[in-house]
Amino acid sequence: MRVAVVIGLLGSAGVHFYLWTIEGLGFLAPLFLLNAISGPLIAIGLLAWRHRLMVWLAVDFGVATLGSYAIAETVGIFAQRDHFSTFAEYCATATELVCIICGGLLLVLLRNDGKNRPLKEPKPQYSLPILLSRGSEAPDGGERTV
Repeated sequence: MRVAVVIGLLGSAGVHFYLWTIEGLGFLAPLFLLNAISGPLIAIGLLAWRHRLMVWLAVDFGVATLGSYAIAETVGIFAQRDHFSTFAEYCATATELVCIICGGLLLVLLRNDGKNRPLKEPKPQYSLPILLSRGSEAPDGGERTV
């Protein structure tokens, strides 16, 4: 599942790098380059550090990218409006959906991973030995009664 998320991240980064090289993006071009750089960085982190935080980053990457594309498709961003027609747009949408769906499933699996394990008995922080035996003197100097 983790490998599927990594493939989705790298695919999205590749598509955004390809789109960054195309003329006509205007001032949105640095955002495409940002996606092209952050995708592989999150993918490396996802493989190197097996923590839920990296999976959350991958899911958030997919949601943010797909959400911004949906906004650009419907109402437009800064007077630029996309039309869902090119192969790159289909590939980018598919890779973002892979990031979101597989990342969400991976989060559920990581969450349920620790539920089936038996709990360890906690170790005592300290132990207080019983020093007084039957019939001996109490610490205050008096006789101990049992």
